[in-house]
Amino acid sequence: MTSAGAITGSIAVDCFISGQSKSKIMNLRDFDTAWYLRAAAPIPASDLGELETRFARAEASVALRSILDSLECNWVNHSETIERIETSKFYQQGIAASCGLLVPQTLITNDAGRAIEFSLERNGLLLKTLAHTQLGHGDDHFIYSQQFQTDDLSNAHEAIQTCPIFAQEYVEKRYEYRVMIIGKKTLACRIDSQASQITKVDWRHYDFDNVEHKEVDLPSGIKNKLISFMDKIGLCYGAIDMIETDEEDFVFLEVNPAGQWQWLQQYAGLRIPEAVAEMLESL
Repeated sequence: MTSAGAITGSIAVDCFISGQSKSKIMNLRDFDTAWYLRAAAPIPASDLGELETRFARAEASVALRSILDSLECNWVNHSETIERIETSKFYQQGIAASCGLLVPQTLITNDAGRAIEFSLERNGLLLKTLAHTQLGHGDDHFIYSQQFQTDDLSNAHEAIQTCPIFAQEYVEKRYEYRVMIIGKKTLACRIDSQASQITKVDWRHYDFDNVEHKEVDLPSGIKNKLISFMDKIGLCYGAIDMIETDEEDFVFLEVNPAGQWQWLQQYAGLRIPEAVAEMLESL
């Protein structure tokens, strides 16, 4: 509750200590640092009807959001910042370009004629989704980035008019990178995506047996620009995807403000837990 502008109250939390989970009641004023990663939808009681379930889920989501927004603590990262930028790829690119980073030429349109013209000028396009739409009941149904030729777009006038496309020039790759920015520390994993047909267009198809994941040190100029980007966009933690071209140019693609990292530790040996601990101690 609020009293003369002050937030008081408590919230039930699950504490994980040495792999063990324990429930605990915490005072809202006792939070020093909070990490907003990815919020799951509340699960109402199973005996509610459809209307009651939708109402309860919406009220619970807003109640939790109101409480989190009221916490007077350090955030990694604040939910408002995450929700503003995680699907705003155009906005991300604008900030990246203003920091001196290269970005792909990009078009968002539902004008089929403009899409075809854009494709003709670039000998085809790479199409991506703007939103993270769940296509099935599980978490394993995604639409990955795909290459399309102009003929494909010429036969899709109605589809493009119905649903806008996010189109980019296709940047030929030497390597791809997943770069973890943690506080002021930059940890980079170089992904040899071109070594496998499975990962050639989008490394997220994964082929760990044939695609090397290696920790590398980025050029200092690129690291400085990435840190400048993070400062300007308001993030202290993020996973950035980049491409290195055959000409050794680095191209910024996007940042995931709640990117996962355990697989980078496993396959490339990135010392991310240590970097996270250092960041949290410095807040």
